[in-house]
Parts: sequence; C-alpha cells; structure tokens
Amino acid sequence: MRDDQIRRCGGAAHEGAGRCVSRRSLLKDGLALGAGLGFGTLGSVRTGTAAPVTMRFGSDSPIDSPHTSSAIALKQIVESRTSGRVAVVVFPDSQLGNNGTMTNSIKSGTLDAVVTDMSHISVAVPEADVFNLPFVYRDTEQVLRFANGPAGAGLRPKIADAFACEVLGFASDGSRNLWNGKRPIRTAADVVGLKLGLGSSKIQRDTILAFGGIPTVVEINALYTALQTGLIDGSDRTTSDMIALKLYQVTRYLTLTNHFSIVSVLIVSKKFMSKLDPADQAVVRAAGQAAVEAQLMAIVKSEKSALTFLQEKGIQVAPMESSRSFSDKLDSVYREAAGRIGADLVEQARSFS
Repeated sequence: MRDDQIRRCGGAAHEGAGRCVSRRSLLKDGLALGAGLGFGTLGSVRTGTAAPVTMRFGSDSPIDSPHTSSAIALKQIVESRTSGRVAVVVFPDSQLGNNGTMTNSIKSGTLDAVVTDMSHISVAVPEADVFNLPFVYRDTEQVLRFANGPAGAGLRPKIADAFACEVLGFASDGSRNLWNGKRPIRTAADVVGLKLGLGSSKIQRDTILAFGGIPTVVEINALYTALQTGLIDGSDRTTSDMIALKLYQVTRYLTLTNHFSIVSVLIVSKKFMSKLDPADQAVVRAAGQAAVEAQLMAIVKSEKSALTFLQEKGIQVAPMESSRSFSDKLDSVYREAAGRIGADLVEQARSFS
C-alpha cells in the first residue's frame, strides 16, 4: 500500500483549515513513535501559567504495539501544539480495563480517550457491525474507504450519542485470520468443534458458528492465559496482535483467511472536550485524525514483516484450499445482519468497491 493510499484510507487527516497531514508534517511535530517517552505519569510537557488539562488515553495493548501508536501520536501532537496546556497520559496494557470497560468509561466520563474496535461499539450501535461483515471487504484499505464515506458519516452521530463522545477518526488493527493450536485450517470443515476466543460482536460470533466453531468471548488481554489453560483453542486476532501479545508462544497453526478487516474508532469523551477552549479542541480533533493515520501506518508496517517473524517462531502457515468453503456458509449471517442493522446498509457494504 502506497503512502498516499494509506493517507486516504486512514481518514483524511487535516491540520487547520483542510490541509492534509502528511508523514513529513507528523515527523516534524516530533512523532518519533515511542522514542524517549515515559508512561504512567508520562514525562514532562511545556507548561504555561496554569496547570495543564490532562487527557487520560487508555489502550488494551502494549506500549510498543501498532495499536497503541495512535495514543503516542496524539500525545506528541497535542502537547506540542498546545504548548503544554493539554497533557496526554497514556495507559497501555489494559491498565484501565479491557476495551469494553474503557469504551463504557468514555460514556461515563471517567476516561478521556480510547481506540476501540467496532465490536464494542456495536453493543449500543448495532449498525456498527456493518464493518464486521465477513468476506465482504478485500482488504483494510477498502473497509476504511467505506468507513470514511457516507456509511461512516451516518454512524458518527449515533456513536457520539450512545457513548457521550466525539468520533475523531476511524483506524484499523489489520486483517483477521484463523489460528489455533489443534490443527491446520484449510476449509471451513477444519473449524468444526474448535473453541475460538472472540470479541463481543454478534456478527463475529455468528460467523464462527456458521463455520461450526464454538465462539467464546475473550478480551484481548486474556487471550494468552485462555490459550495456555485450554479455555480456547485459538482465535482470529491479527498477526500484529499475535506478535505484540506473544500469542505465538501458545498456538501453532495460522491460516490467512482475511475474513475480517477490522475497523476501530478513536473516541474522546465530551466531558473532556468541554474542559478545553475552542482552539485546543481544534488541536485535539486534528491530532485525532493524524493519530489514526499513524496507527494505520504502524499496522501496515507490522503486517509486512509478521509472517516471517511468526514462521521463525514456529508458527505453521496453512493456505486455504478454497475461500468458497467458508463464504458459502455465510448466507444466514448476512440475513441476520440485514434484519438487525438494515438491509440497505448491508447491501451498501456488499456492493462497495
């Protein structure tokens, strides 16, 4: 994926009045991801005469993971462009709870910012599950173009109302693939009977049921232990997640099914935004767009090298014999989704190119 494609599909990042934020401008603002940063109380910022307003940004992933790069990016840009009037404290590794907990904390105003996947949004906004339709989107670029088009624009106010937040941008955690410790998966028949740890999205659970698997809701920070203890046999988390969470230590077989290209969303609580003056609100909004672009760039980079790394760690990569053996089982999933989130919306997704 070219850098110009990455910028388009990551959401039009703007600085000020409509100027696209490029990689060069991000780097100019000090976006050396992870370099020289302290976390927890998070380093020093330039302070003016008043104490800074603090933004608490939670992440369910390690500090050096692609997922958390959006938080680091936002911290760098906001602190720089507000001259320390706004300080961003990043809490990685589920320190403030799993994604479900943090998403609800945004609603209650006890957390200020998080990047969460659509499975947690869809609990309150069922239409958000349109981004989880299996075998509908070719890749991450396509699903993000869909999210940044009319479909996503229609969902933004619904998400804002449901979670008392502002939607700053759509990001991605990459493509999901099936992996487990029992056997190679080459057709849907190989999924039958496997216990797979998933998020809370109904479509994701229905998809695994359609393949004959046994879906079990397991938050990302609990996957390693669940695999280690045999609570689950595998999952469909991304290759980036497999590396960041060291899941390759407790599983064996990976199949590149790319059945979901996961969309996530950067949300900031309205309670936090109300503490800022209009100029600093504008900085945060612009930084949010740049942050989701930074996360996407990190995901793309990670996916390019992930397979080589995982194979070096002993993961056996099995090819699909035919994607039709999977997609042919999904008619009931599409019908259920159409009834729950709207037939027109499902048709928009299936016909989008």
